[in-house]
Amino acid sequence: MVPESPRMTSFSLMMLCLFYMASNSQPQCLKEYFDDADFSIRVRDHVKMTYLDCVPLKYQLTYPENIVTIPYKKIWFSGDPTNAVNVKNVVAVEPTKTDSLALKDLTLGEHEFGFKLEWGCNQSYVFPKRVRISVSEMTKRPTVLANLMVEGETTSLHCLAASLCLKTPKIQWKWPNGSIIAPESSDLFLSGISNINITPTADDDNSNITCEAHYGDKILEKTITLTVNYSPKILDVSQCVVEGMLLVCVCISQGNPLPQISWDLASVTDYSVANSSSIHTVNSILTMSASNYHNSTVKCISVNELGRAGKTIPLQTFPGLKKFEATIPWIIISGSSILNLIFLTLMICIYKRAESEKRKYYEETNTYASLNKADVQEEYSVISPRPT
Repeated sequence: MVPESPRMTSFSLMMLCLFYMASNSQPQCLKEYFDDADFSIRVRDHVKMTYLDCVPLKYQLTYPENIVTIPYKKIWFSGDPTNAVNVKNVVAVEPTKTDSLALKDLTLGEHEFGFKLEWGCNQSYVFPKRVRISVSEMTKRPTVLANLMVEGETTSLHCLAASLCLKTPKIQWKWPNGSIIAPESSDLFLSGISNINITPTADDDNSNITCEAHYGDKILEKTITLTVNYSPKILDVSQCVVEGMLLVCVCISQGNPLPQISWDLASVTDYSVANSSSIHTVNSILTMSASNYHNSTVKCISVNELGRAGKTIPLQTFPGLKKFEATIPWIIISGSSILNLIFLTLMICIYKRAESEKRKYYEETNTYASLNKADVQEEYSVISPRPT
């Protein structure tokens, strides 16, 4: 075993002495206790905000400046004081102790924020006051502006979506089937504006179109229902039938504004018309005695502010109601046609019943009259003159 040299032993002792002297020269960080009356924060107790929105949370501090020395840190935390959400380093004397925190990017639900100061040698003070923050769903929606729409005329739609917390939304348009409409123009200087041009048809009336504003993974949308004005159209399901002594015609017209239906019957005046409407559809049912009309066609006319339409309807003769019901293929074209057929059939039945009741009444009246007449003759036949 080699003995340790005296020079090495002296060097080790010198290093130990230096380490001991250095450790004794460093200041000791001792925990201090403060009077709560010297620290206070004025801030709102409860803040309500919506998702994706920004809200400034203003606050004012009071603290002993001889204890809280520069530099120090202003720290907002969520829940536990160790969970810092915002840290501000103060390296110079501030002209005012009023400051604000931008509340943003908070998830839906309830949050609790607290505040603390840190300075010096691990010194800190946690303010006992807490701020409750409630984040609810977005209530703002894009705004859609639409001009008056007329069939065949190109018109513009405008979508306006606000920037939230300096986030500029990406806008896109959609039809109900999910297909995307390419915008015609977008103003980059005014964020959140998109315009599209469409040339509507009558089929677009009462259909929906949606403007979507995309804020990252969050989408806000506004859906509007289109109203398209168009001239009248008389549907092919319009029909005229003759059943026995009754002529019944059904004319169905669509248009916006709602059209009016009239019948061109020349000099015929003895007839009745029943009209009904639903949204932009008008049903007109003409009923008259077949003996009062001698033409082979009936003309239906439909008129609104944008135009006029006419249809010449040929008369179809059916010998019996059962054959009539079995030989009308157009009833399957639309639900309204089925309703018209039911109404038409009821009209025929009511008319037949009324005619039957009328004939029965006349027969009974004539029989009663003839019986009364026979009785009277018999009564007078048995009366003989008295002798003088």
